[in-house]
Amino acid sequence: MLPLDVHAHIQPDIDPRELDQLSACVVAVTRTSEEFVGVTARRDRTTVWGLGAHPGVPAAHGRFDAEGFRELLTHTPVVGEIGLDGHSRIPPDAQRRTLDAILTILAEHPRLVSLHSSGATGRVLDVLEAHHPQGVVLHWWRGTEAETRRALGLGCHFSINAAEIARPKVLPLVPRDRVLTETDHPYGDRSQTAPRRPGRLDDIEAAIARHWDVDINGVRRQVWANLRQIATQTATADIFPGAFQRAMLAA
Repeated sequence: MLPLDVHAHIQPDIDPRELDQLSACVVAVTRTSEEFVGVTARRDRTTVWGLGAHPGVPAAHGRFDAEGFRELLTHTPVVGEIGLDGHSRIPPDAQRRTLDAILTILAEHPRLVSLHSSGATGRVLDVLEAHHPQGVVLHWWRGTEAETRRALGLGCHFSINAAEIARPKVLPLVPRDRVLTETDHPYGDRSQTAPRRPGRLDDIEAAIARHWDVDINGVRRQVWANLRQIATQTATADIFPGAFQRAMLAA
């Protein structure tokens, strides 16, 4: 069973053969609708591309088009990377308008949602309470214990990367059926042993295996079962590439 990386940044023009050589199933998030347009014609076997509007990228907000976003959504089972960022130069109100618009669309067309919350964990939870979207995966979550429990009550999943396992804060609080794995390459895997690349989850899987007292295959089966849970909840299983579908069924 291949490892699952639910959040990585990959150049949209990458050679498909390079993705096949990763020997992993990867969710490649984008930062803007324009970036996503460049991948809509791709048919990668083990990579699925998410439709994003990153809270730190001005073009994702100044030119945000809700109807265009809705149309692009038909090409993917994943929305990401979206969210709020307390360190961004983009005004909080502008970030919130974009996120509200996207979550309004997702109320009609649920997807797996890879959600950014750096410096804005409480505000992100407020938005989730207002919209109650399905399929939310909190990417690189650094909220307080109380906020983590609040997120669990809202049905959120959590994607764990090398930064989290280096300073465990989330993993001890989160049930196994809410955990996914990510690299956030090339940002979240800076502390990982070389070679750093999307889909290279060795250190992360090993740390989770020790915490759960299972082997690596046990971690992978659980993570794929958790993705299957989200895909079932959002009715998106048949939109994922075949390699994802087979792994979810086998988990």
